[in-house]
Amino acid sequence: MKIMNQKRLTLRPSIFMFIVAIVLISDQVTKSWAEKHLSLDGSGTPVIGHAFMLTLTHNTGGAWGLMPRGNLFFIGFALVASIGLVFAYQRANRELVPGAAFALALGGAIGNLLDRVRVGYVVDFFDIRIIHWPIFNVADSAISFSIVLLLFHLLRTSRTSEEISRSVPVADAKVSVHREEKSV
Repeated sequence: MKIMNQKRLTLRPSIFMFIVAIVLISDQVTKSWAEKHLSLDGSGTPVIGHAFMLTLTHNTGGAWGLMPRGNLFFIGFALVASIGLVFAYQRANRELVPGAAFALALGGAIGNLLDRVRVGYVVDFFDIRIIHWPIFNVADSAISFSIVLLLFHLLRTSRTSEEISRSVPVADAKVSVHREEKSV
């Protein structure tokens, strides 16, 4: 099997920042809407029956009730993660899929960070009740999707690496045989 040297698609810094901005703006606009139009009483507004609701919550901790009074910890974590995501984008040579994933995650991290700094909690409102998932927001969705993109990229590149490594010993063996023939 012949493996071609594929040109890698890249994500320009302007597009990276555009993705970050779209996620951040979408997150903040939807949270503002939720704060104005939904009640904090936990009753929820049905979107698709009782399977998918809009239920306003104020989350001072992490997902699944992790560290319910950990707002300061999560502020520090989001700051470190944001810096790390910018470096990861640069380190990944601005490659398209990981670059897009890092941009989505950065937009989400900044969106939740702004809530934590501005009001002391994260505004969550998407409530999928058929699977008892924690209530979440646009920022959380972007972060989750970024993880899926990175896993897809990892699986795709590891498979390509395996194909290349399987073909290298064959090429080396041919070179060795060829050298032996010359020395005879």
